Amino acid sequence: MAKAHGNALPAGYQFEGYRIEAVLGAGGFGITYRAREVRLERDVAIKEFLPRELAMRGENGASVEPISADDRSTFEYGLSRFEDEARE
Repeated sequence: MAKAHGNALPAGYQFEGYRIEAVLGAGGFGITYRAREVRLERDVAIKEFLPRELAMRGENGASVEPISADDRSTFEYGLSRFEDEARE
């Protein structure tokens, strides 16, 4: 199992019908989780865009936002590319 990541969502965290089970891996651009799609009772992998140099958790502890206003355009560009990759 992957080593815990300081910014990872905790096991048991739920959103939009998914429950985080564990961290599978983490790198410079984000975190990959093993999660459970609760309604269909199946395991899935979820990739979260959380670039170490540009982003941090929001005050709610779950959202991801740019570290500073200066980072916003680079963060949004990276997020757009991340979403494009997910669609492929």
